[in-house]
Amino acid sequence: MPTTFTRRRLLGVAASIVATRSVGRAAPGPATRRRARHPAHFVLVHGAWHGAWCWYRIAAGLEAAGHRVTALDLPAGGIDGTAAPTVTLQAQADRVIALLDTLTTPVVLVGHSAGGPVVSTVAEARPGKVAKLVYVSAYLLTNGGSIVAAAADDPDSLVTPNLVATPAGTLTVRDDAVRDVFYGLCDDADVALARLLLKPIGALPTIGQVAVGSAFESVRRFYVSCRRDRAVTPALQRTMYTALPCEKVFTLNADHSPFFSRPAALLRAFDAIARA
Repeated sequence: MPTTFTRRRLLGVAASIVATRSVGRAAPGPATRRRARHPAHFVLVHGAWHGAWCWYRIAAGLEAAGHRVTALDLPAGGIDGTAAPTVTLQAQADRVIALLDTLTTPVVLVGHSAGGPVVSTVAEARPGKVAKLVYVSAYLLTNGGSIVAAAADDPDSLVTPNLVATPAGTLTVRDDAVRDVFYGLCDDADVALARLLLKPIGALPTIGQVAVGSAFESVRRFYVSCRRDRAVTPALQRTMYTALPCEKVFTLNADHSPFFSRPAALLRAFDAIARA
């Protein structure tokens, strides 16, 4: 049966192509100026409303440095066609687990924002497949925690007051708030790309409770904190990585989307984590 491409899906494919081929356009920094001494396989997991496309600068920079990179769409994310209201946290984790089960060496598993509970769930299920966990302005939740519960303790976040429920049973962010919430320091081109590619999400992953224990605890953890984040505020980030201490916390002068606003700084952090 032939595949039908909507304009959004076609743009998603184009962004994916850029992510794997536009190495020469990556942001400058140590990870793009020299070959990595300790090449790693980075698996990049996007957050809510986004897709693999959001990592295009980072994927290009890591590959230029000699790392291997896989950026995948979670169910209903990017160009994946799963109905958003049906997606659960476990279904998101299962997508990543299925990838890791095809690999022979442990990876550096990165989760951004709502991708945090996903990578935590994966680490609990497959600790031997994950060399290091990296949380980028992400929800780093203790056992039994959920995004909804954590967000309730983040009164300065701009996400909750700008959420819109759709008739289809999904959630979006008010269009006129998108830039302030996610992309305050980003250039116009990246914001324009994001506006074309953001997709509604279902509520189930936000209310799903994270189940983590000794397997998750056995995996090395790192946190990349963004001090100008208005979606997952620095105060909440600090609360989370204090409750679950990480081996090192990298602090960037970035908004919620450092893969757009501060790609060179994020690449430097990833390079340091690969060497750690």
